[in-house]
Amino acid sequence: MAEDDSTAAETYELYGPKQYSMAEIAALVDREIVKHRRHINLPPRLLKGLADMYNRLIWWSQTSADSVEREFIDQKIDPKAKTFKDLGIEPAEIANYTFHYLQSYRSSSFYDLPPATEREKREEKKYLHVIDDQ
Repeated sequence: MAEDDSTAAETYELYGPKQYSMAEIAALVDREIVKHRRHINLPPRLLKGLADMYNRLIWWSQTSADSVEREFIDQKIDPKAKTFKDLGIEPAEIANYTFHYLQSYRSSSFYDLPPATEREKREEKKYLHVIDDQ
């Protein structure tokens, strides 16, 4: 695509076979890195203000009002745009590649564990784990 002149000045919508929400992607990442990251749902206006204040307090950029704005944008697929099919590429399921890309974000305790098999994922859904602290 980068070296093919026939793709110049064309719009491509490059998406996979399945549509994901931000919550589904977060759950997928948490499962692969074997860690539960906390996410607090805040309205965009409040989150933008917090991001601005946070960046004024520390010198390295963590988030910005622009990144908050982009998180709340729902992508609308252009039906006239070209896709992977026009490039001769068959899109793959993102869940098949997350282990390879996210393994380096795992704790050293879990780094060498293999990805969960489909059977293990089904078994995990069968049981409700209850922790009694009393």
